[in-house]
Amino acid sequence: MYVIYHSSDAFADVTGVSIASLFENNRHFEEIHVLYIEKGMSEANKGKLQQLAESYGRTIAFMKMPNWSKKLNITLKSSKKGWLGFGYNRLFLTEYVPETVDKVLYLDSDTVIEEKLDDLWNTDLTGYYMAGVDDCLSREYRGIVDMTGDGVYCNAGMLLFNLKKWREDNVTQLFLKMVYENNGYFVFNDQTILNSAFCGKVKILPQKYNVNSLVYLFEYKELMRLRHPLHFSYSKEEFYDARLHPVITHYTGNFYVNRRPWVEDSDHPHKDAYLKYKALTPWKDAPLKESTRKKSTRIFANICHVLPRPLMILLVSVLYNKIRPMVFRKNIKKERQ
Repeated sequence: MYVIYHSSDAFADVTGVSIASLFENNRHFEEIHVLYIEKGMSEANKGKLQQLAESYGRTIAFMKMPNWSKKLNITLKSSKKGWLGFGYNRLFLTEYVPETVDKVLYLDSDTVIEEKLDDLWNTDLTGYYMAGVDDCLSREYRGIVDMTGDGVYCNAGMLLFNLKKWREDNVTQLFLKMVYENNGYFVFNDQTILNSAFCGKVKILPQKYNVNSLVYLFEYKELMRLRHPLHFSYSKEEFYDARLHPVITHYTGNFYVNRRPWVEDSDHPHKDAYLKYKALTPWKDAPLKESTRKKSTRIFANICHVLPRPLMILLVSVLYNKIRPMVFRKNIKKERQ
């Protein structure tokens, strides 16, 4: 099994937790090769990650992340400054991965693998460019992320890529065409590009393979009221089964959570899983991080917690489905000129 991660030095310990959980729950795999795209990684943290891999009899290879704006000769922009750069790695995997490798599992650093990955890794990708989990995309966002028809938009925190088909169809050239035609601006970076380019050629996986924070924080009906999706791939039963029996938990940032599990005094409802696997890493005794969340964001989260829940959901739904898309459309018009 080939698994790809990416991070800066600041997130090496968090990524280490994900890698430890991957190794711990998949000891039965004959081989697991981790490819790590890094930015500014210290030799000390590389050594710790190498130590972790060796303790499980696995391999890890580090690759430096290019400056994509410089390499592509275009200024890449993002709706969130913290997202810029890293995501674009996913578009150029054929440059990193040997031609003998037909598929890879791409995982964000803020994931924890809680079960065996046999069924996921053995997914039949014939005719598909990738496989992923429905992100419950709001109706208002489909035009913003260049989705046509009724294709499903997948969250990029966990994606299984069919690199054999990528090479056969030379999709890298399609990605580059999209980047230049849109002046390097995409609301959700490569996640938008991948879903738009592969629309209709994405295999939808069970929700248990990418259980994001929304699943732990809200009930099924509440999520529908929050997001107003055009369609959602999972039933209420599948939604709750994913919450109770996650295979991969994805600790996505969320307006309702002030501190994710690697932050002191975390208020994430599923933080214990992260702490369980942190104890298996070279960072087991390292203190949790201090919160870097903006004061305004913390205040908004606190307001959401004190409001009556139905009113809070209505308020956030309006902000998410009406106000935020207006801002994004304005930025698209400005940045793509």
